[in-house]
Amino acid sequence: MSAELVFHRLPVEPDAGLPQVFRCPVGETTYDFALYANFDGGEDDPPETLYDLAAWNRAPQPKDPALQPVPPGHLVLRVEGPGPDGPRVLLLRKLVPEPDLVHEAGPLAVKLVEATIARGNLNGLGHYGSRIVIGVARRWE
Repeated sequence: MSAELVFHRLPVEPDAGLPQVFRCPVGETTYDFALYANFDGGEDDPPETLYDLAAWNRAPQPKDPALQPVPPGHLVLRVEGPGPDGPRVLLLRKLVPEPDLVHEAGPLAVKLVEATIARGNLNGLGHYGSRIVIGVARRWE
């Protein structure tokens, strides 16, 4: 599916922190995006602490499922688009930073390419080194 899709980067502003809400046109239609992070622990980490959400996926995987590495948290994306009776939710999902994993959201395709979140950007503004790259494409016209 993703081979024929042309993805464009969503205007996520990592320094604006999370949660974050923005509107973005995709083709002829404007969609509302809401992005937030759900993290366990790390409250005592300094603001510059970076959590690479893909690192746990790249780590060697033990054979025992009980020993599988657990990510420090995840991002959740909500996409709303126009519907016959007003806005409707097209996607509400945890995102995993795997460039080949494409999520369907009505007429859109979405993928999380990169997600490195700084502790200081969890409910806070500032330049701490967060990097969030989300691609969006039209699945059909």
